[in-house]
Amino acid sequence: MQSSESADPNNPVSSESVTMPVDPLTSNAGTLTQLNTLIEESMQIYELEDQKTNIIEDLHNALKIITEFLSFSVNIHPEIFNLPSDANIVLLPNLELNIKLSNGKTETKKFIDYSPETITKIIEYITPQLIGLIQTQKTYLTEKITFLRAATKQLNVLSQLKENLPNKIPVTEIPENIE
Repeated sequence: MQSSESADPNNPVSSESVTMPVDPLTSNAGTLTQLNTLIEESMQIYELEDQKTNIIEDLHNALKIITEFLSFSVNIHPEIFNLPSDANIVLLPNLELNIKLSNGKTETKKFIDYSPETITKIIEYITPQLIGLIQTQKTYLTEKITFLRAATKQLNVLSQLKENLPNKIPVTEIPENIE
């Protein structure tokens, strides 16, 4: 008895595979097209990586101007770096990260050495802190300048008094017989 596949004259499928002739020119052209796409996509990734590096450097330089000018250091939450909650991370004014672990180990890393994702988290975390520090510094400076203006105003009153005082006669001779 034969199988139902080979016995059915309406079923042209046989146990032999049907191969279509492959045109080498078409196959090569398709491969060349794919290679061109591969090259173009790779170049775009290279350009994006280059842009990423330039943007991170620009961000670093701009933020460093602010933190160095103001001499601010800020604490950063350890979870941003997947560290235990008892770790202490401080962003220094030169944008180096001082990392102290609970076991006493300390290391210093550069801000720009982190991935864009981590840098984004750092920026999101420190910006409110920096704004708070700046506002505190601004309040302090405003109070000091207000005091200095008031003191200067009072001292200017004294200098105006001096100008209005009558000129004293200079003493050039001292009397000899004073008893």
